[in-house]
Amino acid sequence: MDTKIERLLKWSKGGKAPPLSLELSPTLRCNLNCLFCWRYGKKDINYGDEITLKKYKEIIEEAADFGVKEVRIIGGGEPLLRRDTLEIMKSIKSRGMFGYICTNGTLFTKETIETLVKINWDHIKISLHGSCAETNDHLVQEYGTFKKCVEVLSTFRDLKKDARERPYLEIGFVLVNENYKEIEAMVHLSHRLGVQALFVEPITIYTELGKKLKPDKDDYKIFEKMAIKAKEKAEKLGVETNLSNFIGSKFIEKTGEMIDLIGEDIVNKTNDFFSTACYEPWYRIGIRADGAVCPCGFFDQGTTENIKNKNLKAVWYGDYFNKRREQLLQKNLPEYCKKCCVTLVVNNKIIRHELEKFRFLSSK
Repeated sequence: MDTKIERLLKWSKGGKAPPLSLELSPTLRCNLNCLFCWRYGKKDINYGDEITLKKYKEIIEEAADFGVKEVRIIGGGEPLLRRDTLEIMKSIKSRGMFGYICTNGTLFTKETIETLVKINWDHIKISLHGSCAETNDHLVQEYGTFKKCVEVLSTFRDLKKDARERPYLEIGFVLVNENYKEIEAMVHLSHRLGVQALFVEPITIYTELGKKLKPDKDDYKIFEKMAIKAKEKAEKLGVETNLSNFIGSKFIEKTGEMIDLIGEDIVNKTNDFFSTACYEPWYRIGIRADGAVCPCGFFDQGTTENIKNKNLKAVWYGDYFNKRREQLLQKNLPEYCKKCCVTLVVNNKIIRHELEKFRFLSSK
């Protein structure tokens, strides 16, 4: 049985289980100014005091002892802008946990790449938003970014003796009206660079500029036709994609309105664990750069928890997480669910389906 489902089933029976996944956002600072990002134009924001390396090592030690199986270093800012992020990554692997990082890729050095290959880091997702420098560098507002990312991915490819060796390489591609026609070219680029997966995410609207970058209905119709061809090409080349999520579905047009789709999916279901809108608070814990804690990457500004003065176990089984769990059981979705991404919505549909199978079997 999948570990995630196993732990969720414990919760469904009135028990408790530790988190499966820990998400860390070491910094909210960034060296780029991407047009579609939540932090576009916000260079002077005071992001608060970042968690110290000493505290991160304590968190990682406790997480491993608590039963956490994977640690995901995510965005918000650029993780590698913080100079000790590599030390955080080493700590994760030293405790035998699965390690993932999402990065814009521009701050890797050859030495860093060699170290990550040596420690068997598991998964690296590099943001690349165009199949050429003209598109990508315009969207991230930094000339030379495309060339740098290509060099980094090529170096990883060349250092790995076999494509199946770690780290698993993935390209993250934010879909906007200036790049959607490049999807098939992105598949070819991924293959050429030895990348195992191409992950597409429709733009999440944070700003007025974001609204202007959102593809319209005609764009999406064109993209869907192109996605079918790109998916076929990717399968032939051995590149994994999530393009099936955007073929014949409403997800792509509902970016920024996901709360509506989530509601439609559970509207006629009973208020019980097996029909919960989102399972993040039962298996994932996210820690922001300043120590604030919430269930997922779409940050809950109303969180009352901070890891700086508590341990993981106290937070996980504490009042804040319990209230969020009860809120979801009652189908009372938090406001920030509007910003949810296609991937999480699809993942929760899959989880509900898997849990339903076990409920059916147990009722026999």
